[in-house]
Amino acid sequence: MHGYAAALILREEVFENDVHGEVICQQAQKYIAITIKDPMTAPFRLIPNAYKVLMTHMQVNGIRHKEDDKVISCFEKEYDLEGVHYMDVYIAAV
Repeated sequence: MHGYAAALILREEVFENDVHGEVICQQAQKYIAITIKDPMTAPFRLIPNAYKVLMTHMQVNGIRHKEDDKVISCFEKEYDLEGVHYMDVYIAAV
């Protein structure tokens, strides 16, 4: 399996004592993203290929990947919209 961590956006009024887990703050960050429709139909093909497409787009267009301990360098967000399952794949950009 891949090493994954879960993250969520907390409102400012939520304090560290109210959360079970590590709280990390991140400043605003620019990301490049792609959306996959029904990613779980072939997750081991579609999700890695989404990352490959993003990295190729970044390379061709001179967009550098931001690798910094202060930001989440890449992540996925899953959601349902009008009965369809989607996944957005994000990579941090400079």
